[in-house]
Amino acid sequence: MKTLLLSTIQKPLGVDNEMCTKNIQAEMYHAQVTLAQDVFSLRAHCSGWGLEFIAVNLKSPTTVLHYPSEKKFIREIKKNYDFVGINFVMCTFPKAKRLCQLVRKYAPKSKIVLGGYGTVLDECDQHGDYICREEGVNFLKRLLGEDEISSFKTPAIVRKISILSVTNRSEAIIPVGLGCSRGCDFCCTSHFFHEKYVPLLKTGKELNDAMLSIDSGNSSIRNFGIVDEDFLAPRERSLEMAELNAREIDKPILFSCLTSLKSLSQYTLEQLLSMGLFGAWAGIESQQAKYPKLKDIDPPSMFRDLQGAGISMLASMIIGFDWHDEQTLEDDFKYLLSINPTLSQLMIYSPCPQTPLFRKYQNENRMLEIPYLKRDGFHLMFKHPHFSGERIEKLLLELFHREYEELGPSIFRIQDVQLQGYNYLEGTNNPQFMARRRENKRLCMDIYPLLKTGINKAPSPKVRNQLIELKNRTEHTFQIRRSDKIKENLAPVLYYISKLKSFLDLKPSVRSEKHTYNLNLKIH
Repeated sequence: MKTLLLSTIQKPLGVDNEMCTKNIQAEMYHAQVTLAQDVFSLRAHCSGWGLEFIAVNLKSPTTVLHYPSEKKFIREIKKNYDFVGINFVMCTFPKAKRLCQLVRKYAPKSKIVLGGYGTVLDECDQHGDYICREEGVNFLKRLLGEDEISSFKTPAIVRKISILSVTNRSEAIIPVGLGCSRGCDFCCTSHFFHEKYVPLLKTGKELNDAMLSIDSGNSSIRNFGIVDEDFLAPRERSLEMAELNAREIDKPILFSCLTSLKSLSQYTLEQLLSMGLFGAWAGIESQQAKYPKLKDIDPPSMFRDLQGAGISMLASMIIGFDWHDEQTLEDDFKYLLSINPTLSQLMIYSPCPQTPLFRKYQNENRMLEIPYLKRDGFHLMFKHPHFSGERIEKLLLELFHREYEELGPSIFRIQDVQLQGYNYLEGTNNPQFMARRRENKRLCMDIYPLLKTGINKAPSPKVRNQLIELKNRTEHTFQIRRSDKIKENLAPVLYYISKLKSFLDLKPSVRSEKHTYNLNLKIH
């Protein structure tokens, strides 16, 4: 049989050199959401989940590398695989090119397969023997001489989410779908799949089966992160899943997902709680944005209701629309603050190849010559009518810091939402909701010991007062145990250890991992 090596891009990450910048990290929260929240930032490394998904669905002997060093990559490719697949995005294309060079040098007989959203770049064709610009499992099955499939297995992919260097909870990642039919002008993932949704798990039953198939160990819940651009858009699938998920009382199912406010609006709060929605990431973009996903939607009201029921909400805002000048951008930022999201993402409007936005700016001769490694959402890629690249890039970071100074650490906003959810479900006699209410309390009290340190180290007097009020509400609602007080006294130690690591620039290093599949079939 043919043999296959699949690899992410290589370490190091988060450094400034000819192939990388400090913005290119194997993290989502700290890199794009809580990056200005100092040692209170949420930390979670993202593995190459797509490669694991592909590997578990192949019959051929397959090895998966996550963030290898170049030395480890060279050692592996010297085993002379028939195919070497490399996954990347636009800003990591320089790293992918370097891996291609290493394959050509140390494994000249291996064929290179390039995949991922970075393949929107035409230059890819100069470096790979095969380019995957579609769903990857069946593309590779055809290449390896295997029969295509329509039902997929789900790999066990677990990541740890930590705060102050202490693991807070584990989350299993479930790939559910690719692409999106909404077709927003800037969206690479939507237009990569030609504005079509490609479901990997097609029914609520398949979703529920996948969730139950993953071992959650001694955890009191089954906790999942759903990989899908607009997970809640297929209403029938979601309601079928809700009915099945509601039966899991002893160890309730909770999940976080990307979706849209339009999709969320299809459901009642009771339906969302029944399916196990714990957190949602939704774009608000701008008050002036006219995307269909925002038509007839009242984001402030939706955020208030959802968070009031215990569902954390991440609001995504775009800066750099043509209508943005200093004042209109400030108006949009104040709009974001008024929504009071649990977490916030701010990114610069980015025209990606294959999108309508890219074609528009290209036709208007507005595209700038920006190195690939800076096509990361933190750098301006086009001529803006009101901002220079230097100004808008500086302003982006300023807004992240201002959001932190106004709303405080997201970890305590999460605690606040859990406290609201606990109170929202008061008096329920629904067994599933009673179990969820217990989880609201557990997570709230997991975070509580950090709260006093958060108050003492608050980024502003306004946030300090907010956290004092949160502490009072928590203590009024729950009995504070001796163990909580002990943890509270230890929290400053963790804070100063984390500050020292930050001062010494001791970043949490992404771990290299190697996983193998079907190796009972000999690799030559």
